[in-house]
Amino acid sequence: MENIVDQIAREVMLKLKSQTANRGAAYTPPPDASPLPRAAAGQKPAVLVTANFKVVEQVLGQIGALLPNGGKLFLSSYLHENFPISRSLPGVEIVTSKVAPAHVAIRDVREITIPSLSMNTLSKAANLLADTFASQIISFALCEGIPLTVTDESILEAGRYFPAGVARKIDALRRELESMGVRFQRGTISVKPEHKCTTCIGAGGCTSCQPPAPTAPAAKTAGSAPSHQEGKCLQDQCSRSYGSCAASCEPAVKKVVAAGADRIDKGLDAPIPAPELARFIDHTLLKPNATVAEITKLCEEARQYQFASVCVNPAHVALAAKLLQGTPVKVCTVVGFPLGATSTFTKVMETRDAIANGATEIDMVINVGALKSKDYELVKNDIARVVEAANGLCVKVILETSLLTDEEKIKACELAKLAGADFVKTSTGFSTGGATAEDVALMRRVVGPSMGVKASGGIRDAQTAQKMIAAGATRIGASASVSIVKGETPAGKGY
Repeated sequence: MENIVDQIAREVMLKLKSQTANRGAAYTPPPDASPLPRAAAGQKPAVLVTANFKVVEQVLGQIGALLPNGGKLFLSSYLHENFPISRSLPGVEIVTSKVAPAHVAIRDVREITIPSLSMNTLSKAANLLADTFASQIISFALCEGIPLTVTDESILEAGRYFPAGVARKIDALRRELESMGVRFQRGTISVKPEHKCTTCIGAGGCTSCQPPAPTAPAAKTAGSAPSHQEGKCLQDQCSRSYGSCAASCEPAVKKVVAAGADRIDKGLDAPIPAPELARFIDHTLLKPNATVAEITKLCEEARQYQFASVCVNPAHVALAAKLLQGTPVKVCTVVGFPLGATSTFTKVMETRDAIANGATEIDMVINVGALKSKDYELVKNDIARVVEAANGLCVKVILETSLLTDEEKIKACELAKLAGADFVKTSTGFSTGGATAEDVALMRRVVGPSMGVKASGGIRDAQTAQKMIAAGATRIGASASVSIVKGETPAGKGY
């Protein structure tokens, strides 16, 4: 039987449900359940152009190819004032801040393409700052769900067209916009951004963009310097003067130094001498049964030969950091190793733990299965979260190239670059194959000069290491590091 309180409550609820109940003069009846009419979706394609000086003049010169009849062209205030459109665009509506406010300008727009995006607008848009006409267009479009596509080649390949530090910042801002739904892809017009490469070598040309053509060796004449055969030169036809080639004429060079020379030019085409390879090498010990004594010896060798880093499993990071304290040798460890099949959360926790224990470089394994499944967003996010967890420390992304097609290697490099990694790396050394010069060269072409390339797996002698560096590697992962710098070939197998 209902008590009096439950009975009153039930009667009150019935009355409130009644449309005729007296709820007081201030009461406003609820609206009908039928949905409110929605505004019709925009029908016009639009192009937004801002002042990225690497591409803007080329874009404006081809603007007619971007906009069909009936489209809209949004111009930033700076462009409108300083780059007047000289050609007529029949059927195209040109909109600036003086024509209409941004929120009004986008009402009839279905999509916006951005072929020229200035760094100022990129930064404002990524941080949802809307204090210019261009940044307002982007912000309002994001809020209204209007698709945005950036096709600016210099933003897509920032590492090729900007200094490394600037490129990393651009890539970080790009990731922010991608997380909000902005697409970044190549456009339909041909644009070649202005390029000032940081590795140009003067009159000889740029070794990254336009390698100089090989020159024929100069003919030797009577009365020329003594033959290199006296010093057992390694080159059959050598055009260098006597005693000037450190790589091939060591005895002759020693005589020149003994006579009073204090500096010798190695030459751009000469391989790096074995002892000088140490600065490229991550001295590595990743076998599961490594003992404390072996890790201690590894660190002592790294101190002695001044290797770039030691690379050890996470359990040994704290010991390595203690043994190498006060030296320039870095402590590198591996994350998601060797399969790359752990969750992103696990990789992030591994990274944070390693850094807390003293690691200064992280070598993470890519999610190979996701890459092969073409789940590129998962792969990129996996890398980006580790980069964030590293908090500015060096992150190298292991691709495991022996398991990938060339197309997959290219995509993996692009994703690592987009995610903000510092290096791409060939192999774990624990799969079906190691580094090849061909893979290193391919990876270098894809990432450009702004990222490092690490060759690892199967590098056991100085000659192989030199080949990798000549192909574009800036770091070598090896367990036979001491033999490499001594110019020896070790027996057996190793990382």
